[in-house]
Amino acid sequence: MGDILRLLVRMFAIAFGFFAGCLAAGLAYAFLARLVVPEDFGRFSELELTVTLIVGVFGVASLFARAVLLPTFVLIAIFEFWRRRDWLSHALAAGGIALVATSLPLATAVHSSAATAIEPSWLIAVHVACGIIGGSIYWLFVGRNAGRWLPSERPAPVPTDPN
Repeated sequence: MGDILRLLVRMFAIAFGFFAGCLAAGLAYAFLARLVVPEDFGRFSELELTVTLIVGVFGVASLFARAVLLPTFVLIAIFEFWRRRDWLSHALAAGGIALVATSLPLATAVHSSAATAIEPSWLIAVHVACGIIGGSIYWLFVGRNAGRWLPSERPAPVPTDPN
């Protein structure tokens, strides 16, 4: 497999991991921010609740993805070239990015759409927890193999003896 093809496969894997991490963060946000509460499970029909949950998770995930896209991809590039494969680095970096993104106006838009009021300290904790969850899912799918596509990571061919 050529180097260009390895890089393209890795880029698709990174995009998939980012998407999965954002979906996991959106699902965590839906429950931690009380957009969906346990009382809803008995009050609404299963179909209505399922559609609401899916649309809500995808909506929140797309807002998260939009808020953290550029800093996350810069951090992913750094982790790829430094070959950072440990879970803690990915989780703490994602939590840090989520903490910074909490101060953005986009976070206020997500917060104002919630049915119940959330105090600011709880909102920060929810965002950081969702960032850590998203970073952990990214690590699970993609981050464990960071930098393995680089030429220095591949084993050198063993020379054969012509005799």
